[in-house]
Amino acid sequence: MAHVYDIGVQVHCCGGPISAAAALQLEAVIPNFVIHELHASALIEDNIRLCKYDYVAKDGYFEVPDRPGIGQELTEEALENAEIVTVK
Repeated sequence: MAHVYDIGVQVHCCGGPISAAAALQLEAVIPNFVIHELHASALIEDNIRLCKYDYVAKDGYFEVPDRPGIGQELTEEALENAEIVTVK
C-alpha cells in the first residue's frame, strides 16, 4: 500500500548477519525501498564469526547477495556450538 501512495519503505532489520542478508533480499524487490538499516548487532564480532559472509556497505551501498537462499550460511563454529534438534 505504501507504493500505491508513493511512500518509501525501510525494512526494520534488528538483528545480526542472517537477518541483514534476508533484509537485503527483500529490499531488492520492493520498488519503493529507500534505505537499508544495519543494526549494531550485525557489527558484533561474535555474531559476524557465526556466518560465512559479512555484508557491509561499500561506498555507501550494499550489494544484494546472489548466493542460494538468502545468501548467508552458518560457519562450522556456529553449527558445532548449536543445540541441534531433529523433529520427526
